[in-house]
Amino acid sequence: MKQLKRNILFVTAMVFASLFMVSFSGGAVEAAIKKGDTAPSFIELKAVEKKAMVLIYFFQLNSKPSIAGFEHLKEMYQEYKKAGIAILVISKDDRKSLNQFFEKNPVPFYIITDDGTIFDQYEVKVILPVTYILGAGLRVADRFEGGGASSYKMMTAVAHHSLDLKKPQLARAVYANVLKSDPTNIAAKTGLANAYFSEGKLDQAKEEYTRIAQLVSPDAILGKEGLVKTYIKEGEPDKALALAARIQDANPASSLIHLINGNILAGKGNQEEALAQYAKVTNGKGNEDWQTAEAYNRSGRIYSEQGKYDMAEKMYQNAVVYNPFSSEILTNRGVLYEKQGQPQKAKALYEEAISADPEDKIAKSLSKRMEAHLDFQEDMEKQKRVDTLVSDLAVQYQKNSTNKKTASDTWSSLPLTVAFFGIKTTGEVREGITEVIQQEITQSLMAQRDGRIQVVEREVLDKLLAELKLGSSDLADPETALRLGKLLSARLMITGSLFSEDEALKLNLRLIDPETSAIKVIYSSEQEKSLSDLTAKTSLALDQRIRKVYPIQGIIVSVEKDNQVIVNLDTRHGIYNGLRLKIIKEGEQMVFNGKVIGAKKEDIGTIEITGVDEGFSYALVLTGKGSAEKGQKVAEESRP
Repeated sequence: MKQLKRNILFVTAMVFASLFMVSFSGGAVEAAIKKGDTAPSFIELKAVEKKAMVLIYFFQLNSKPSIAGFEHLKEMYQEYKKAGIAILVISKDDRKSLNQFFEKNPVPFYIITDDGTIFDQYEVKVILPVTYILGAGLRVADRFEGGGASSYKMMTAVAHHSLDLKKPQLARAVYANVLKSDPTNIAAKTGLANAYFSEGKLDQAKEEYTRIAQLVSPDAILGKEGLVKTYIKEGEPDKALALAARIQDANPASSLIHLINGNILAGKGNQEEALAQYAKVTNGKGNEDWQTAEAYNRSGRIYSEQGKYDMAEKMYQNAVVYNPFSSEILTNRGVLYEKQGQPQKAKALYEEAISADPEDKIAKSLSKRMEAHLDFQEDMEKQKRVDTLVSDLAVQYQKNSTNKKTASDTWSSLPLTVAFFGIKTTGEVREGITEVIQQEITQSLMAQRDGRIQVVEREVLDKLLAELKLGSSDLADPETALRLGKLLSARLMITGSLFSEDEALKLNLRLIDPETSAIKVIYSSEQEKSLSDLTAKTSLALDQRIRKVYPIQGIIVSVEKDNQVIVNLDTRHGIYNGLRLKIIKEGEQMVFNGKVIGAKKEDIGTIEITGVDEGFSYALVLTGKGSAEKGQKVAEESRP
């Protein structure tokens, strides 16, 4: 095969999935390459494989529709470039003819000359132009043949996917371009309403949907479906259900009511009933792509939660076929691979999700966590340390032996280690979000200056569960969780639940002492729409409450000259230079019903840490000089 001469334009791409947008790929032509397939590879395509949207445009000079399509690409080029859409234009015309034509009709991109190989790969035969739209992972989203009406359908498809990419400004620009040439184009009018919806301009969206819904034509269903989603967004599910029912009565092929019912049932935890409703959607024939993709995605989420990973994978694969632009679907599938012990596949999907939506915080956090996990796998020294620790812990667990406190000193602080034992989810929560929450809270708690609060390493807990042949679901058993908490020498176990409603998240956590089974801290967040706000506020609240329950406490073990003392605390207890502790003198005992219930305490001075060694620290007496004695208690000041 002779070497092809090619030139290429590289443009950055972004993607995000909007599950509520109407798909206008009905004009796509069936071909050997099916929707959802990975596009056939060629050199220039490999160069843009990390892009989230790629347009491949096949044309020839003697085709008027081909040249007309250029006018659109040329007119919209700056908008496409700004949004990061990569454009590959391919022709079998000879380079000399192409150069002559484009010297007179310049375009802002280069043309790839092909000897017919790429045309054959993409089943481009007689009709031109042919346009392919590719999503993340170079999956085929649409194929369009010819100009005229097909060209408008291609343009509206690009605009629709731009909404998936969270690029409503680009979508509006493309829809406006279509309407300029075709003012009665209902797909473009509906797309403009969808753009308003995407931007949160519900009043404007509802106004546009209402106009379309009032049409005396089959296209009215587009406006009615738009009104359904605005009612849902406004928190009026009854109105949404009523209108969806009327849509189905008039259009029996519509499955929208089943999708809404499935979402409501899933939110209430009725998983099997929800799956039955979603199956009615996926088995339907008259659905929009977004409806089918959402039903498959939500079904996959339920099956994954049930541990039916094969079914979950099947659902996610189908969801990607109908929406290859969704970072949520890609991360859901990545988390599924992670659960099945396939980190490389998980990492690849997280990277695709980031290409789809560079602002997807969950995808970025999961990718970062997976990078750390893969680095851990290559760190043989750390692996050996963890394997040895896990092996010892597993033996103790099997013998029903735990790390019990034997010291008689009940005053001095112990190292403050906490362990996350899982967060359950309720409502419309995507895969991986609880892992992200745990990771960010962990990082925040351990990032404090004193380093007092330590969190059990994820690798240790995961390997221990694998060694004991326990799954994450086993942590829901209180007895098993308490045994593991004691085994890991955790002072606190963190469990809880995450609830999602109206796009807001609410987190409820309990911090339990595994030695006594006592709940030491209960925390309930406010409803937060921002994941960052949720984790930041939760981390701060937990840090404050843990420290209040477990203040730093120690004992003066030696009184030195020049007002210096030594206390039995070091960095493991949160000690650092400059920390101030109060000296406590115990006085008269308090007796109730013949039993000593404590002793009166008096603050008689203050010390400041000046040096930290292994197992102890040096301090200088600042106030109450001369009052420090061996055996006296010290404690940090109470925090608000």
